[in-house]
Amino acid sequence: MPRGLPASYIKKAKRELGKGAPWHDVFKGAWEVNKGSKVYKAVTGNPSKKKGSHKKSSRKRSVSRMPKKKRRYSRKMTIPLAPILGVIASPGVQNAITSAMEGKFDLTMKHLTTLIGWNPWQNKWEWQHLANNLTPILVGLLVHKFVGGAPLNLNRTLARHKIPLIRI
Repeated sequence: MPRGLPASYIKKAKRELGKGAPWHDVFKGAWEVNKGSKVYKAVTGNPSKKKGSHKKSSRKRSVSRMPKKKRRYSRKMTIPLAPILGVIASPGVQNAITSAMEGKFDLTMKHLTTLIGWNPWQNKWEWQHLANNLTPILVGLLVHKFVGGAPLNLNRTLARHKIPLIRI
């Protein structure tokens, strides 16, 4: 409804134009009815220079109707350092790296199977191997979660400063 147009003028224009008249004709007729009234004179003119022309909206804005502004970002490849350092720090991987550097690749695969707790030399599961190898990996994952994530948000800081490829 146009600002400053009383509902009684709209009803009067509807009665004069008849049932089923288009809205633009109804409003035009209502403004013609309103031309000589005091309300019309108060509404005309430059509204930005008048005092009190800024009206608050009577309609309450619901959170569900007003969607949040979504952030757009492009996903880039990053390397999480803490989990990788945890994997490298585990004894099974360190033994596998040293045997690979010596050129003993069959021994390298045996050392890598100790990551899951399997002892290939005795052909049995050993929980001690599993605990020794998974502890540094779990510590690296926890550091990645809590230092790079919600409490400290170092990964967000690194991304904001445009540091490429590295995340904690």
